[in-house]
Amino acid sequence: MDEIRAGNRRWAFVPSAVTALRVAAAPLLLYTLRYNLGTWTLCLFLFTCGTDLLDGHLARRLGVCSTFGAYFDATADFVLVLTAFSAFVMQGIYPFWTLLLIGSMFLQFVLTSRLERPLYDPVGRYYGVFLFVAIGVTLLLPDFAVCYTVLMSILGLTIASVISRSVFLLSLWKNGALISTLQEAQWNDIA
Repeated sequence: MDEIRAGNRRWAFVPSAVTALRVAAAPLLLYTLRYNLGTWTLCLFLFTCGTDLLDGHLARRLGVCSTFGAYFDATADFVLVLTAFSAFVMQGIYPFWTLLLIGSMFLQFVLTSRLERPLYDPVGRYYGVFLFVAIGVTLLLPDFAVCYTVLMSILGLTIASVISRSVFLLSLWKNGALISTLQEAQWNDIA
């Protein structure tokens, strides 16, 4: 994953700096959501979406992709999503357990991303994108029916993702490949 080309090391900080802007924007997003500053909230959310698109593009374009950058990007996404949904929970738009679902999905990602073989999860792959869309939809259409649909979609996608990862892990276990995959991940942590 660490594909920093020679001569590009001096630009390696740029994608991470763009990602850091998303993390820095999270408390501002919480503030604007908390105090119903609609236009500011929407502009700030669009800015964070732009940084999410830009950091990966810059890393590939500059040839400075790294494992740290990938984890930092996923963590920044999680911080932003959790911040927005925390504000929605404070406003009574979504129930508290929504935060537990989102947090459990991030924990599942962190725990399984260290495996040598990537987990096949066609649903989880798009989970983060869906959560960004859910934030945008909630900001634009905070209607009960829309928010209820978003909530049920989060629940359904979470269940589908957990099932798909479990089926994949079960197939690895049945083929005897799960133990070797876990041992490889442990060996990589030691090395």
